[in-house]
Amino acid sequence: MIQISKDSTSQIINALNSGQVVALPTETVYGLAISLNSPTALEKLIYLKRRDLKSGKVFTLVPPTKSDFSTYSVPTRLSRTFISKYVPGEITLILHKNPEFSHPYFNHFSTIGLRLPKSQLFFNILPETGPLLLTSANPRGDKPATSSEEVAETLPKVDVIVEGKTPSGKLPSTVVDLTGKTPVIIRQGDLKLK
Repeated sequence: MIQISKDSTSQIINALNSGQVVALPTETVYGLAISLNSPTALEKLIYLKRRDLKSGKVFTLVPPTKSDFSTYSVPTRLSRTFISKYVPGEITLILHKNPEFSHPYFNHFSTIGLRLPKSQLFFNILPETGPLLLTSANPRGDKPATSSEEVAETLPKVDVIVEGKTPSGKLPSTVVDLTGKTPVIIRQGDLKLK
């Protein structure tokens, strides 16, 4: 495990682009991020999270910009409204997956979770890494980590930990299912829908 400063943008980018699992702060809790295009990193992420593909839980995809949401999902009037109003921010949108988007992991699912954190760190790295997969930094069943120290303690096999902590008392992102006619809140975070 390597610990690096959040100011070491080039090191974070290199770690992600070389197929490593990187723990980094978001504006909510710590996340584990990998390149969308690294099968090796995906295997390691599934192992670290103790995630069962049959569980129905899907890692969140982080596109480089909010206009990229339509590359991975089927745009609807409802999804466009939510993207315009809440993205980037503390929200994960569950949408119908774009049938033209093919990926060994997402081919198992008909829906996709998309999130774009409102974080300078992500704005700095995404243009160089391209899309990332993101999940909260915790083994299944544990509380998400809120500091690099917690990540090191609970997930010692993570490749790279970006030093720091997230804002005190923050909840993970609000998760909203937009696959039906009306929004359904799957998980309530600090962000309240208006």
